[in-house]
Amino acid sequence: MQYRRLGRTGLQVSLLGVGGGYLAQLERCVGEHIYQRAFELGINYFDGRYGDSSLKLRPLLKQHRERCVVVSKTRETGAIGFMRRVEEDLRDCGTDYLDGFFLRTYSLEMLHDHLSPGGAFEGALKARGQGKIRFIGMATHGDLAVLEAGIKTGLVDAAIFPFNIVRREALQSLIPLAAQYDVGLIVMKPLSTGVIPAEIGLPWLANQPIHTMVPGISSLEQLELDARILDREPMTLDMVEEAAVEDWRIKLEHQVCRICDDTVRCCPENLSVSMLVHHDVWYNHYRNMGIDKFLTYPWAEGARKTMEAHFRQRLAVLQRCTLCHKCEQRCPYGLPVVEMVEEMLQDHPPLIAALEARGWAQSESENWSM
Repeated sequence: MQYRRLGRTGLQVSLLGVGGGYLAQLERCVGEHIYQRAFELGINYFDGRYGDSSLKLRPLLKQHRERCVVVSKTRETGAIGFMRRVEEDLRDCGTDYLDGFFLRTYSLEMLHDHLSPGGAFEGALKARGQGKIRFIGMATHGDLAVLEAGIKTGLVDAAIFPFNIVRREALQSLIPLAAQYDVGLIVMKPLSTGVIPAEIGLPWLANQPIHTMVPGISSLEQLELDARILDREPMTLDMVEEAAVEDWRIKLEHQVCRICDDTVRCCPENLSVSMLVHHDVWYNHYRNMGIDKFLTYPWAEGARKTMEAHFRQRLAVLQRCTLCHKCEQRCPYGLPVVEMVEEMLQDHPPLIAALEARGWAQSESENWSM
């Protein structure tokens, strides 16, 4: 496993990290085993928290805390809420400190709130002064200008952002700016939620000026594959690999949502296109696995109890779409949104029926807001 210096934090992090989003959906023992195996493979960067992923990481930290780099995130914009989240994560992880804590920042308005008196940055500086966290970061899914504005404050030690063979916007200004400020760079969505083959996307990223990449790990087999792909020398791509990267970039250019949400402003139903066509963990699983593997996946009990209601609510939101094509006309990346929605309208009912047949319709899922 290759290790890189995470900017001015000075920490050495594995090129491949593990995100907790998908692990939160797994049975406890399965998640614990994946974390343990990741450590055995040389992975030391663990990104959380999501659901009970911190509890699944806890046994590993009990054995090897000093050899792990553990970070968490929050969308709390106030200092009090930030400090509460830090204490919760310290308790769940069973540790006295977290290496990094990232402020989710989806807009310049959120950044303003973070920076205001009594804002989250105030709490982060306090937590760092108390030794409860080592460094402060920012994370975003969409507009990279938000991260750039945060980095320019001088308060940001590391940034988490989407970057892959299709979403290359970071190369234009974010990555050069981060280098100027010596800010650590952590890549989310390296495989665009599974639509980019790992053998194509991971080596390309390894040749970019980033420090670690964090794909969502949903199985032991996937973890082993990702680690094996990056265990190579030299790391540089040959001509055949470069051509394959370009082929996949062209193939996916008009299929990958960049989560800009510009289209929501023209939707008669005020729907969030990115939530519909990109950002749903369970639907990503279903799309990548197919229904048979999806139904036999080792889901945590909490996931099984809420899944049917979740997809039923999701179907109701999809049915609100008038298929007016206004979002397609507005989308700067030419996504066939109506075609995507029509496909989901067809595949949700049989999936819901299959979940009902298994008795997975026991409670309501959390509310959707679009």
